[in-house]
Amino acid sequence: MNHPDYLTEVRSDSDCADLRPKVYLTFDDGPHPVWTPKILDILAYEQAAATFCVIGAYAAEYPELIKRIAAEGHELANHTMTHPDLSKCEPDLVRREIWEADALIKETCPAAKVTYIRAPYGIWTKDAIGETGKAGLIALHWSVDPRDWSQPGVNVIVDAVMASVRPGSIVLLHDGSPPGESNSDVHTTSRRQTTEALSRLIPALKARRFVISRLPDRRSKTLAE
Repeated sequence: MNHPDYLTEVRSDSDCADLRPKVYLTFDDGPHPVWTPKILDILAYEQAAATFCVIGAYAAEYPELIKRIAAEGHELANHTMTHPDLSKCEPDLVRREIWEADALIKETCPAAKVTYIRAPYGIWTKDAIGETGKAGLIALHWSVDPRDWSQPGVNVIVDAVMASVRPGSIVLLHDGSPPGESNSDVHTTSRRQTTEALSRLIPALKARRFVISRLPDRRSKTLAE
């Protein structure tokens, strides 16, 4: 079920020639110089596409990773400039967080088309929804959250996704950590469990005949209304 203000899953399209069930893997809080390349390597090996919700400050720091994400056929999405809780921001700051990240991603990789934005922590406010619309973006949420950021264990991550996934599911995963958290305890900010889980998740999803895909273009009929 989709929220009226943001997308949580993608409905099937009876007019599409490919009717195989799809699942959409999304990665937040990157790019990260260690974990993003590892995740990209796994996706390349498995010939799977994904969507990366990138933080503008990190995009500025690691432009080569932004270019690699796009060059390898993945989707780039806006995850604000510095990853604040938008419910605690004044309207002018909400606007800057969204628009500055959007401009930076496009400047870093002009060939990339930014269609989606995900609010930090999944906290959507009236101002955030309003600025998302003004920026011509689609508000993106999720329907499956294995809480991989909390390091619950590889088996827990895999089992949580496989127990909840269904056709059109949008899965929340992480390839980085927000500013301010990335310099804290290395263990808690490591994405080793995510990368190991991903290498098991993709074959398991394929065994269920899912196609792992990047999110559809805004003009696609597969977007739920």
